[in-house]
Amino acid sequence: MKRTVEEKCQYNKCRKGSFSSGYCYGVSLYRDYPKHDEEGKMLTQALVNVAKVRAREGQQFSKGLLCGYRDKANERKEKLSLISKQAPRRGDYKHGDRR
Repeated sequence: MKRTVEEKCQYNKCRKGSFSSGYCYGVSLYRDYPKHDEEGKMLTQALVNVAKVRAREGQQFSKGLLCGYRDKANERKEKLSLISKQAPRRGDYKHGDRR
């Protein structure tokens, strides 16, 4: 059984550790990204880049942040792939596919 990101986030909230805190922060960071203005988006990208470097050094909070960010992104991609398996809508045809 595959757990959803929300279930994982609830589980990590109960654990109270550096990795767990980072995981929940990464999920909320990804969820709030579209709501930010350009400056907020740049800050988010910078934070993720710094977390990537820190995670390679072994920092648990950064590892959790990147895992939460990745899980939320993969969940979004999975939902989009389910939508794309539906019948194509008007305007969704690729060049040369029109009949």
